[in-house]
Amino acid sequence: MTATEIKRAEGTQTRRKAKPDLPWNVILYNDWEHSMPQVVVILKKVIPGMTLKRATKIMWEAHSTGKALVKSCHRELAELYEERLLAKGLTVSIEPSG
Repeated sequence: MTATEIKRAEGTQTRRKAKPDLPWNVILYNDWEHSMPQVVVILKKVIPGMTLKRATKIMWEAHSTGKALVKSCHRELAELYEERLLAKGLTVSIEPSG
């Protein structure tokens, strides 16, 4: 075998199709520490592109049912949002989507 043939053979053995990472959900839980307007303001500040209408809907769902989906995204970003929301005092967690 030539060097080129060896490289090709090695390349085919080690190549794997990258599986797309499943999205992770950022979950907000109801708490009695923050007022409803405070939660809306925090969501708008921490989550880029969050609208007032969407933040209000998320806050109300968490208030009425106990939890709400804030965002579904890749794991690293979900961890970042979780960290930032926790730093603001909200009760949140992340979990794999599905």
